[in-house]
Amino acid sequence: MAQTYPFEHIRASPHELELFKKVLPNVSKEMPEYFRTMEVANKSIAQKNMFGNPLGIRQDLGFENAVKVLLIACFNDGILTQGDTALQAIDIFRALTLKWYAFGNKLDSCLYFGYFAYSCHPNALSLFSDHLKQSEFLAGGAKSRLNHPDIAQLLAPTYSNAWFKTTTGLGDKLHPLLISDGDVTKTGLPRPGYLVHFRSSRQFDLRAPTFIEMDLVETPVIRDAKVIVTCPQCSQKCRGNLFKQIEMTCPTCKTTWKQFTS
Repeated sequence: MAQTYPFEHIRASPHELELFKKVLPNVSKEMPEYFRTMEVANKSIAQKNMFGNPLGIRQDLGFENAVKVLLIACFNDGILTQGDTALQAIDIFRALTLKWYAFGNKLDSCLYFGYFAYSCHPNALSLFSDHLKQSEFLAGGAKSRLNHPDIAQLLAPTYSNAWFKTTTGLGDKLHPLLISDGDVTKTGLPRPGYLVHFRSSRQFDLRAPTFIEMDLVETPVIRDAKVIVTCPQCSQKCRGNLFKQIEMTCPTCKTTWKQFTS
């Protein structure tokens, strides 16, 4: 039976493709080649050498050049600006990859980006950092267009800044994301948090960030069969009855969310 991935059901409406081409003309022009090189690269890592090891990423596949060209397109369309970090650029590419897949393009390309961005995160940071330095002059001091209504609608966030810790992993309070402990690595100074790599499950979920800051993750406080958690919207402390899965409604802002407590 073929393996399924958490984002496979995502599909965009026809008008979104036309909107994408209208508001991101340079990016939409380069996306087909970017996806083509990732499909080829995904096949290459599935192959093995004589020692049983993956053949890995080869520059002659064209992926690195496709990334560079798409970075330039992102600067030209104003979704990358001077001073943006490699981590920000990777997250924008993650969102673009997920959206382009939703238009009906191939899953294999998404899986390669997942492998590269999550499991090979240090390599991804290095590649993006190098190409950003070469390309950021194209921004010319322009402001980011990510908050433009049409672009914000297309690239709507797929994760929040409100996470919870359970005995088996991490969860997002506002989005249907659950990541097991085997798929993250806890990091300390200088940047405390959780590096998401999916190396255990290989379930590359492109809806998830590549890194979750430690101060965004809350462990529920449990006392006398009651649980105390923080509202993901207004940060109000909310109290409820203790169950393995709880549904909370904030008494202040009326936000409702679900989460696990163990």
